Amino acid sequence: MTLILTEITEFGIAMAADSAVTTTYNLGGRRGHRVLTGVKKLQPIHYLNAGISCWGIGEIEGIDTDIWLENFIRDHNGINTLGEFAVSLQDDLRRAVGTVGQNSLGFHLAGFVEKDGSRLPTFYHIHNGASQHPDINMRINPALFNANQDFPPEVCRAGLFKITRNGDYNLYANLFEVVENFFNLRVRPLGIEIPHPMTLDSIAEYLRFQIKTVSEIYKLSNLVPGIGGPVTTLTIDEQGITSYETK
Repeated sequence: MTLILTEITEFGIAMAADSAVTTTYNLGGRRGHRVLTGVKKLQPIHYLNAGISCWGIGEIEGIDTDIWLENFIRDHNGINTLGEFAVSLQDDLRRAVGTVGQNSLGFHLAGFVEKDGSRLPTFYHIHNGASQHPDINMRINPALFNANQDFPPEVCRAGLFKITRNGDYNLYANLFEVVENFFNLRVRPLGIEIPHPMTLDSIAEYLRFQIKTVSEIYKLSNLVPGIGGPVTTLTIDEQGITSYETK
């Protein structure tokens, strides 16, 4: 299981991911789970000043998904644009994975692009299954992997920002809907700002806090603790990658 977050803000792009991977085994007729940590679900693409994270199945072509992704990044260092990278990844996934399962695997790809003389953020979600955007669904075959540009740069210019979450996010979504309502209705009227100061770094740390909070809840519950381990964050502004750390 996984929890990855990508937030496009007025300050830039903040990405975060946990580092746990869960495997299932049968021992004497009893089903169990093994959780390993240290998986690189969020990685920089230095030659594009971009970031990419992954959710879903743990292997591609018999290789751990994070290692497969690391190899893909290395082998495509001649690519010059995010759009070209997204389509190349889409095509390799169609070849390597095909149509095995709906909503089984996906990648968040984010960075800045030139648009009408400005540097603006953009976000691609390369995955199989339906897109959350109805207009994109009308143009794709959801049985295939598609490089969906869910957040084009002109949307950011219009001042519309968003967070995208994938993996095992249902508990996270319900929990932080309540938390955000509490902050907005009860905490901010007292003059308390979370995160503070509002910067790209503090936004990334807030995403780390969110994932760690969900991870601790998993540990204390009867759920398989499939979200966990150190949390990796990556931040990007119009000048490029500004931070990348795991803690």
